[in-house]
Amino acid sequence: MKTEKFGTTELTISEIGMGTWELGGREWGDVDEKDAVDLLLYAYENGVTFYDTADQYGGGRSERLLGEAFSDLKDKVVIATKLGYELDSDGWMSQGDKVPSYNASPDYIRNAIEGSLIRLKREIIDVYQFHAPPPADIWDEAFATMENLKTEGKIRYYGLCLGNEQQALKAMSETGISSLMLTYNLLNQEMAKTVLPTAVEKGIAVVARQPLSSGLLSGMITTDTKFADNDYRKNWTQEKLLADLDRVEEIKSVLGNNSVWSLPQAALKFILAHPAICCVIPGMMTQSQIDSGVTTSSLPHLTENIIKKLQDNY
Repeated sequence: MKTEKFGTTELTISEIGMGTWELGGREWGDVDEKDAVDLLLYAYENGVTFYDTADQYGGGRSERLLGEAFSDLKDKVVIATKLGYELDSDGWMSQGDKVPSYNASPDYIRNAIEGSLIRLKREIIDVYQFHAPPPADIWDEAFATMENLKTEGKIRYYGLCLGNEQQALKAMSETGISSLMLTYNLLNQEMAKTVLPTAVEKGIAVVARQPLSSGLLSGMITTDTKFADNDYRKNWTQEKLLADLDRVEEIKSVLGNNSVWSLPQAALKFILAHPAICCVIPGMMTQSQIDSGVTTSSLPHLTENIIKKLQDNY
């Protein structure tokens, strides 16, 4: 497994990380808790040292499972968690509910971190992230609170997740963030226009979420795929699914017939080829998916010609 510096911080992480939203069990189908812990340990044993989670995932479940898996390996793995959405709000997407309320007030931040520290069984959080940009009226005090938590030794670094281009650029220019977590994949390359180049310039670590576009680039989803009742993808319209699968077929045609990379491996290699990206965090729910992700790190890079065609194809 290749490792990368986490921006200009002192952290070093595996370039293939693991997203743990799926392990919450509310938006991607059921996951047994023992199986989840075993899966986390399997990932670590195979070189994965970066894990992304959020207090919201499974109503605290994903953090708790990470705490159970890695309580004795605190200095061996880097955990990034998030705050902002109500703890028990995960599952709203699969149930078709409205977007939960978001809170980034100083009092809320301080209350949230105490819960995360307990569930993760840690004394300090490696990377503490806003799950979404703080509202404009409390932007300054929200980031000031993160600075205070860093000074107090409760977090090592802090970052921003999601948000649009303007919010990402604002955070990089006005705050002390060390990282950005954003969507960047073969089906969504918008952030490559201005955000990623700016991150390179400023030494901000960028973690790519949804690198396989919620499974569309896994090669496993077809027009006949049936999603569980507690899988948010059941809400995709047939029109969207067909359009996305058509784009996936175009990507396959660019890659051509080769035995070097599978579709998901090529998708990860494409992202990792960008100098701003230090890590990708595919959701991995089986040992075979972990094996595929880990193997990706040792595969040859995509050729410049293929990368250009995949960019032009977008």
